[in-house]
Amino acid sequence: MNRLVKIVLLFSIPVILSSCIFDDEEEKWDAAKVCPETGTNSYGMPNRGTFTDERDGQVYKYTTIGKQVWMAENLRFEVPFPYSQCYGMEYCYPKKRFLTDTATTCYKDTAKLIDIAQRMQSTCTDNYCIAEEYCKKFSRYYSLYEEGGSYGLLNRAIIDTICPKGWHVPSKDEIDILLNEVEKKTSRLISSDTNCADYGYSESVVIYGEEACGFDGCDFRYGKVTFFSKTSRNDYYAYDLSMNGTWYNINGGGTDQKTIRCVKD
Repeated sequence: MNRLVKIVLLFSIPVILSSCIFDDEEEKWDAAKVCPETGTNSYGMPNRGTFTDERDGQVYKYTTIGKQVWMAENLRFEVPFPYSQCYGMEYCYPKKRFLTDTATTCYKDTAKLIDIAQRMQSTCTDNYCIAEEYCKKFSRYYSLYEEGGSYGLLNRAIIDTICPKGWHVPSKDEIDILLNEVEKKTSRLISSDTNCADYGYSESVVIYGEEACGFDGCDFRYGKVTFFSKTSRNDYYAYDLSMNGTWYNINGGGTDQKTIRCVKD
């Protein structure tokens, strides 16, 4: 073997070996790259910050995850019942069988308010106060269906106007993109607040969120985060995302109203 070939092999073998080693190692997920706290996004906005809903003056946190910008809080904008409600509040509405009927139906669910008050460390002494504090802190619950119920055709007029200007109800595809950005490890989207902890299948197994991306998912009512998609699953239900620190489900259905997380246009 001549001297030139020996020199080429001498320098080539380490390069080949090192490239094989790096190919075998998966690049580790890095929050600083996927959802950095500092810097600016493609909209020219800081990657994390706040904005004001000009309709009612409410201020919301937002966070950038990949190329998407998400609200980092649940929507609190009020639309008439039964399209939105604050959990624990009483709502009465006409329920007519005939045009001459004047009867009303009242709805109120307070079953989880005591637990909610304890986890919020509330100083309230009555259910109304607890419900009002919870609504202001975490959100209203919404129906996006035409009759304001838990299933049916989607009410496109509400979907198109429910989010603040410049934001919209996410599609299923946008939810898929969000999950892919965090490698479908939903703990990265769940709040690290110990009061939002998921107790899994038993209270001896406590799973805390990482809050790696500032998404701050938390819902004291359900113990998991559930929010609407604007995409129809079928004639009766829209897709939604339900998740806690260990699992997620993109499905649709159920009898309860859901929260809304808006994504930037």
